[in-house]
Amino acid sequence: MPTIKVSVIGESVSPTRMIVKGKKTEYVVDKDESSPLEYILAAFAGCINIVGFMVAKDMNLDIEKIIVEISGKLNTDKLMGKKTEDRAGYKKITVKVKVQGNIKEEELKEWIAKVEERCPIGDNIMNETPTCVEVEKA
Repeated sequence: MPTIKVSVIGESVSPTRMIVKGKKTEYVVDKDESSPLEYILAAFAGCINIVGFMVAKDMNLDIEKIIVEISGKLNTDKLMGKKTEDRAGYKKITVKVKVQGNIKEEELKEWIAKVEERCPIGDNIMNETPTCVEVEKA
């Protein structure tokens, strides 16, 4: 499959709220309701689910349900403009994947290794991605 372009466009409706439009869906990103910090974890969980079922199909595994628990820890000092050596992003993200189905322990280990390898969101979180931020007057 060739390289594809994925795009979203967001427009602020307040200093803490933005409506982001994707291909078919609008997302509300709001500091107090659905924060960007949660969205990145939610995207990771969703990606593990989608890729997990794809890999299960490829491996002929009988998986009925995937439950993904993700938590992250970060120091908010940089976000709040305070002087710190810490980075602005998560210092650590912990993922626990629970699988329901008729699957053996050794198959489960091979399955999760393939899921980790193929999950684009996990790849972006675990590896540096070249990013170009441009600004212009609207």
